[in-house]
Amino acid sequence: MSAENLDSNSPSIKPKIIAEEIKQLQRKLQEIVQPYQKPISSILPEERQVENTLLFDDIEIEACYDRFSSWKGSLSKKTVRDWINQFETILEKNIAYLLLSKFQFLSKPEIESATRSLQQKLLDLLLKEESFWEAFRDDPKVALKDDTSEFKKWLRNKIIRYAALPSPPNTSVESQYGLWGIYERSALTATSVPDGKKIRPLSEYFQGGTGDYEISVFVFMDYTNGSGNQLAKCIREINKLLEEYPAYKQSLFIFMYVVQAASFNLASIEFAPENSETIYYEPMLGYKSKEIMDILTIHQISESEYDDFIEKYCLRASGKSDAGYRDSGTLTCHHYSCPNNTLPFFHKPNNNWEPLFRNSQTPSATRYKTR
Repeated sequence: MSAENLDSNSPSIKPKIIAEEIKQLQRKLQEIVQPYQKPISSILPEERQVENTLLFDDIEIEACYDRFSSWKGSLSKKTVRDWINQFETILEKNIAYLLLSKFQFLSKPEIESATRSLQQKLLDLLLKEESFWEAFRDDPKVALKDDTSEFKKWLRNKIIRYAALPSPPNTSVESQYGLWGIYERSALTATSVPDGKKIRPLSEYFQGGTGDYEISVFVFMDYTNGSGNQLAKCIREINKLLEEYPAYKQSLFIFMYVVQAASFNLASIEFAPENSETIYYEPMLGYKSKEIMDILTIHQISESEYDDFIEKYCLRASGKSDAGYRDSGTLTCHHYSCPNNTLPFFHKPNNNWEPLFRNSQTPSATRYKTR
């Protein structure tokens, strides 16, 4: 009898079919249970190093201290270690260390370098102004009409007026004077700059009828420009002077900063002089700058974990969850002071919190009051 005519219900065929069915079921069962025959750890997400192992040791602590050793307050390797140890979990200690390793600290030598860079940036900006070149070539005392080095010297001696930011009521801009001292020693010593070119009140320039209004450049300088709040107050005072001396509205006003928030836009200050610009040495590092977020990603730290960390320790240090003045959350400190828009747990003392850079070192110049 042929196979085609075999009845599947015949006694000789039925056991074979049943056996094949059982084999199929066994294979399916094996596929189902296979993952569970491995150690449970092999199917769980990989455990993160930042949760159970510190990313730093005494060598890294010492490296941080070396970077910050020019801080004018009291600071030691023990201070750095004790500050990190205030964070409760291993994960939190590691986040604190990662922020510290990227922290934007400007030592005195770096500030000196910044002033030289700012002067060069200022000259480079003015080199692009055709009206200044025309005035330079029209000057009868100029022999080399197209010489760039002579033009720069002419700009320094004839055009640039270094001026103090006028202090608004109830605030202070004292910080600028120390910076101007560094600027004069570091950026101007090797140039031909008479004493009259050093920083003076803007009102003195206006009252003295200094220079040609159309080609006068008034240069102001300070350490930090974050939210622009202090600059806005100073500009109000500048505008009061411009109302008294309207001819100077044609002049150029340059505001130079060692660090400035990359997001800052002078145009956002509606009453800024029409001819005005800012120049900065470095962009301000914020706690959510790409550089910071990238290093958190490398260590598998989620943004929500990071947000919880920031809120928790800002609250502990300052009593508020805000990430610094106007919630700006910067990671910036100068050798002589820590701006109040830096994350509070770096500089704010509290009953249960000891900061790394005590705010008491911050002069009144950076304690801006809101009018």
